[in-house]
Amino acid sequence: MLIDILPGEQHLLLIYCSFTCIYLPGILLLLKFTNSLYDVGTYKFIPILFALIFAELVKVWFSLLQTNEVTLKKTETRANPKSKKLCTKTLKTGFKFLVSTSLLSAIYYVVIVLFGAPILSHHEETIMLTLTLTTLTFVPACLHLGIDTALALLFGMQVGNGNLFAEAVKTNVKFTLLGTWLGAIAIPLDWDRPWQAWPVPCVTSALFGYILAHVVTLISMLPIMKQDKSKSHR
Repeated sequence: MLIDILPGEQHLLLIYCSFTCIYLPGILLLLKFTNSLYDVGTYKFIPILFALIFAELVKVWFSLLQTNEVTLKKTETRANPKSKKLCTKTLKTGFKFLVSTSLLSAIYYVVIVLFGAPILSHHEETIMLTLTLTTLTFVPACLHLGIDTALALLFGMQVGNGNLFAEAVKTNVKFTLLGTWLGAIAIPLDWDRPWQAWPVPCVTSALFGYILAHVVTLISMLPIMKQDKSKSHR
């Protein structure tokens, strides 16, 4: 999957995946030990979603520092007399992101209901699963690939073939959605356990799927990085 990749990109993705594999399990353990794990289907879980978004922003910020784009953008903004146009473009991008996020969340909500979520009750729970899926799939894809590419990827179009981050994001989306679907299997079982309540197994499985996707990406990179290391020693 990850072929013909620049060593710098490999290093960056390695840091990204390692960061996620550390902080996200840490958050889940914290929720477990504070007896808040069953709050994933309530509005109390919203601060955790903001923490996930912040973590993705940290990744982007780190990437910009690595490529020196932050310094370049600051210099261009100061030197460019048309900085108002840049501000307008930023506002348009922000508005486009909000509209796209709202529309995608609505689509997720409808699909979740079509898959069997309660229609006339448990609205808070269904909304939280919707927000979780949007946060884990659309937000990272937007930050790392751009809004248009993220939407194309989520709607099944072929994008970024051979691109390192596009392949990684595809893996994240697939494992997150697959984890959500597998988590729903536990709900109809008549075990009467608290973790079976809607949508606790779906949200937690989505989070585990997201973590597993990063682990899979890390494992898939190891042979390539080993090969590059052996070449550098020759």
